[in-house]
Amino acid sequence: MNSLPENATELSEATDQGAALSSRRLVRRLRRVSMKTWVVLGVIGVAALASTGLIAFAPEPVLRPAAQTGVPVSSEVVAAGAFSPELRLYGRVETPNTANLTALVSAAVASLEAREGDRVAAGDVLVQLDETDARLLVRRREAELREAQANLDALRNSGADDRRVLAEQEKLHALALDKAQRHRQLREQGSISQQVLNAALQESHSQTIALSKQRSLVQGFQHGLARAEAQRERAATALEEAKVGLTRTAIRAPFPGRVTRIDVAPGELVSPGRTVAEIYDDGTLEIRVQIPTAHLATLERALASGSKPTAEVDFGSYRASGELDRLAGAVAKGQSGVDGLVRLHGGAAPPDLGRAVNLKLRLPPIADVVAVPVQAVYGQRRLFVIEDGLLVGVDVQRLGETTDAFGTQKLLVRADALADGTRILVSQLSNAVTGLRVHTAGEDGDAGDSP
Repeated sequence: MNSLPENATELSEATDQGAALSSRRLVRRLRRVSMKTWVVLGVIGVAALASTGLIAFAPEPVLRPAAQTGVPVSSEVVAAGAFSPELRLYGRVETPNTANLTALVSAAVASLEAREGDRVAAGDVLVQLDETDARLLVRRREAELREAQANLDALRNSGADDRRVLAEQEKLHALALDKAQRHRQLREQGSISQQVLNAALQESHSQTIALSKQRSLVQGFQHGLARAEAQRERAATALEEAKVGLTRTAIRAPFPGRVTRIDVAPGELVSPGRTVAEIYDDGTLEIRVQIPTAHLATLERALASGSKPTAEVDFGSYRASGELDRLAGAVAKGQSGVDGLVRLHGGAAPPDLGRAVNLKLRLPPIADVVAVPVQAVYGQRRLFVIEDGLLVGVDVQRLGETTDAFGTQKLLVRADALADGTRILVSQLSNAVTGLRVHTAGEDGDAGDSP
């Protein structure tokens, strides 16, 4: 029984010795910590105390009422009016006047006066053929004409002589008739013999025959004159043909334009019908565009009324104006719409044939529509009106696009809620919904921008 207290005493002493030993070890470890570590720990402590003080003594923030806040946005006051929608189309430059020039005479190519790509005036020589054979033919035809003219002049002189002879023959015939009549009377009186009377009658008959021949000759003169005149006319026509053939040795531009191809070389022999050059009229260039079916009826009515919609064509380095001149008479194979032909106005530099271009075609004006910025329309037909600082969604009807005087693209819309003076949202908000409170930045004085 006495052994238990002794053991407790021994256990207590052992515990005290262990605690003392741990304390000594901790002191030794603390002595090993460097002065730099104590400095870092001190700085951390001071910073913690300073942060706590700032938070504790910070001023209370001024809270604004919720009714005075709103999303800052941009807005615009709209005005209804008449605007012309614009169609943005793609087209290709073409011309109704393209000529394949062919040789009309057989000759060798003497020289090339134009090259591919050259712009020429009407009547300029493109290809010159050898003129030797053509000039010789002209000289031969001139000689034939002179011969025919000489024959005609000789026949006319002969005809004049025949008419004079006829007049004398008629006088001689009259005298012969008188002589025969007197001899008959003398024979009846017995003053002359039968032989003398027969001689007078023979002379009368001879004069009658001579007069008949001369009359036939004079009458046949008109037929001979007609043949001679026809022969001269044939000679004159042959000469004109020869001269035309001579002019055809120079192959000329039929209209002002641009040369697209030269198919011959100097010294090459060409025959009639051989293609020599190709040229197109750059003064009648047109832009062929495909008209969407949805706008076809509108354009047909405009053209039927005599109003030609205007167009602006973008050639990259410059712009040119024009107008829709007409619509094609048939739908081309593989297309769904009808082609329209836009004629360019004068004064613009002619573009290259076959060039693809962009253009804007202005449709007839539409009344009671509003032009709004593109970003004002959400989705396809949603727009927000600002009323008393709140957004109100409005469904609109899209009628096309237009460009204002500053070159900004705008959408044409129509809705009953869009009247003159209505303020609309033109900012793009991801959370735009009806009832959202907004604030138009920089326009606090405008009604409806801020509550």
